[in-house]
Amino acid sequence: MTAHAIRRRTHSRLVPAAVAAGVLGAAGAGWVLLARRMAGMDMSPGGDPGELGWFVVTWAAMTVAMMLPGSAPAVARAVRGQRGAAGSTAAAAPIAAGFVVAYGAVWLLAGLAGYVCVQAVRGLDVGALGWTSAGRYLAAAVVIGAGAYQLTPVKRRWLERCVAPERHLPRPGVAGALRAGAGHGVCCVACCWTLMVALYALGLMSMTWMVVVTVLIAGERLVAQTATAVAAVAAVLVVLGLGVAVAPGSVPGLTLPATGHPSAIGMDMSMR
Repeated sequence: MTAHAIRRRTHSRLVPAAVAAGVLGAAGAGWVLLARRMAGMDMSPGGDPGELGWFVVTWAAMTVAMMLPGSAPAVARAVRGQRGAAGSTAAAAPIAAGFVVAYGAVWLLAGLAGYVCVQAVRGLDVGALGWTSAGRYLAAAVVIGAGAYQLTPVKRRWLERCVAPERHLPRPGVAGALRAGAGHGVCCVACCWTLMVALYALGLMSMTWMVVVTVLIAGERLVAQTATAVAAVAAVLVVLGLGVAVAPGSVPGLTLPATGHPSAIGMDMSMR
């Protein structure tokens, strides 16, 4: 074997490891940033998402922390699909970065859409949505609905597209990686939007529920038996939803809204 062949084989082994390390490192940095931003925030169901600028930064950190671990195989596939990138870390870096940036941009658009919807409902200031009124049952219905979505053909089709190894392989260049990342982002949003809505119903600012949802998202993508994983996620969500409806005080990690507050989706929070 020639020296060139040995170097090429060595690089081909280093590149996947470098991509995985970069993705996990970025996710870790996202969690550190979230921990700092969430300190002292309202972690109850339907908490205030904050001012737009604060929300954008926080949502970006959430995307990196919560979504990248489950999308690591997709990033690796994108790099392997590029001629030359699979054998060189220097060539792989812009491909991986382009994929992740486009992926994050799609999630940011989805987050902004959700932000507009939440603020519109909050602006109505409907007293019936208070936690001691219908708010508790609305939160439970959202979580149970997320579990029901897991079992639909729509969810199954999008998840199959999301984890299929032959999809979203980029065309040559960074532009191709951007396009592939955007495509993967669309699949990811279609798969996981109900889980993110459930996160809001359980406590958008709660680090505990962020971790739980991250595990559910990564589990259904990385476990070999995808159908079993999806069913397990559905069961977890339904049980959580029933717990919120019947005995919210006994749900581990659930922070109940302040007593007497007029709205379950109108909690005050200090900005940091």
